Amino acid sequence: MPGKIQDQRHEAPGTELLIDQDCLARHNYKHVDYGQKRILLVPQPSLENPDDPLVWPRWKKWLTFANGLAYAFLGSVTGPMMAGGMIQLASFFGRPLSDITYSNGATLICQGLGTLFWLPLAVKLGRRPVYLASNLLMGIGCVWLAIASQKGFSLFLVARAFLGLSEAPIEAIVPCTIADIFYLHERGEKIALYGLAVLGGNELGPLASAYIIQSLGMRWAFAIVAMFIAASLITMFFFMPETAFTGPRPKIVPLIIAEETNTANDSSGKLSSEHVEGVPPHIPTAELESRLSGVKKKGYMSGLFQISINHDVSLWNVFQRSFILMIYPTVLWASLTYGMSLSWNVILGCLVAQLFSVTPYSFNSGAQGLIFLSPLLGSLVGTYLCGPLADRTATWFTVHNQGIREPEMRLPTCIIAAIFTFLGALISGLTYHYKTHWIGPIVGFGVLSAGAQMGATLAISYSLDCHKEFSAEIMVTISCLKSGVAWIWTWCINNWVSSSGLLQVFMILASINMGVYMLAFVFHIYGKKIRIWLHKKDFLHSRA
Repeated sequence: MPGKIQDQRHEAPGTELLIDQDCLARHNYKHVDYGQKRILLVPQPSLENPDDPLVWPRWKKWLTFANGLAYAFLGSVTGPMMAGGMIQLASFFGRPLSDITYSNGATLICQGLGTLFWLPLAVKLGRRPVYLASNLLMGIGCVWLAIASQKGFSLFLVARAFLGLSEAPIEAIVPCTIADIFYLHERGEKIALYGLAVLGGNELGPLASAYIIQSLGMRWAFAIVAMFIAASLITMFFFMPETAFTGPRPKIVPLIIAEETNTANDSSGKLSSEHVEGVPPHIPTAELESRLSGVKKKGYMSGLFQISINHDVSLWNVFQRSFILMIYPTVLWASLTYGMSLSWNVILGCLVAQLFSVTPYSFNSGAQGLIFLSPLLGSLVGTYLCGPLADRTATWFTVHNQGIREPEMRLPTCIIAAIFTFLGALISGLTYHYKTHWIGPIVGFGVLSAGAQMGATLAISYSLDCHKEFSAEIMVTISCLKSGVAWIWTWCINNWVSSSGLLQVFMILASINMGVYMLAFVFHIYGKKIRIWLHKKDFLHSRA
């Protein structure tokens, strides 16, 4: 009977025994104390390899993570940094404003397509080569744009497309790194910080570049970003080791007693667990730690030049999985949620010059850039609400579920994200429509960004929790679909606002966003059944 129950446990990928309610001595799993209970480390660190990134010292994890955040931030800066100079570019190239917006669309769509190329390499060859190559090409792209901004629109458009291909990994590889080096109960905060780096780059980019454009011109805006990317490349080379790990790790196998299998449980109703990896649970912890300490660790420099080729991985299979995952309801919902959340930043970047360069506001480039302070503050609020607060919410549900963590336990926070998103769109749309003081729409943008930040972070966290073994492929799928959603607005948003007005456009977009958020209730109720159904169908392994 226990074997049967274990099979049912494995039919729900993403379900984890996270909190050991009873602190049983026979549990030999690594853990951290949580009051009178224990939070088990998921995944369990290797018992045989001291170079497992999960057992790195805290400073090394955070240094690696900081490099990833800097990379994601700088890549995000390059996208909307033209927002404060859209009018100048349109005038210089002799093109309508909508054409300049198309160049943003070229970056977005190439960013989505580029992940199909980059991430299979990150799975096969390791994360570090992809980080370094992408960062280098991103810097070259910025230098190219600095030159093209003084030449012609066609060259500028091609350079923007090249930049999109170069920076494509920013929205996929950093979440993979988080999964590589942090435990499950730590990831919500880290995903929130990553989301802040991406959205913060989208908001600080226009803010800083607006003054550079006003003082020095568009060319220097790209050139200065290229300098920062060069500095990031240097720190990444020396302080960002490989995080991919292919060695064996212990597995926690809780015997989850579902309602339909209650009769299979003993009268005590306790959870039991089984240790996998050939190390039986009864071996004392001290002995296990001595085994680990007896293995020689790699030196610092050898870690930097470590090649982590996974010979068990087929590039073609990894490439295929990204498309197969598009039919997974959990991944599709996460992609739509992430796409709609990021779309608000894209839309603001495309509209600020159009909305605020005319009367009654008549903002110059510098003032247009300052508008993005409000979305930045909103993103900081959203980071807290979807990071530490969402983690605590999920932990509360876990404690009241006999220590079992379900991915759906994060979803209740979507209610706050939906409220902020709708209120922000309503406030900014109404105040701009009636031409109130400029503080009205700008405050609305901040509230809107708080909701967008929460939606983006929750979407990524939920999808990774559901299918953690395919984290890289999931981020490719999400990035591709997100870029497709955001790209649509770059083709129509300027003309749509001109013909229908900001209020109508924002209410339509907010209504679409609310519809996507409402699906969270479906997943909160039926998410586990959906995951069991996906496991039984086994679409990914059957194709592989």
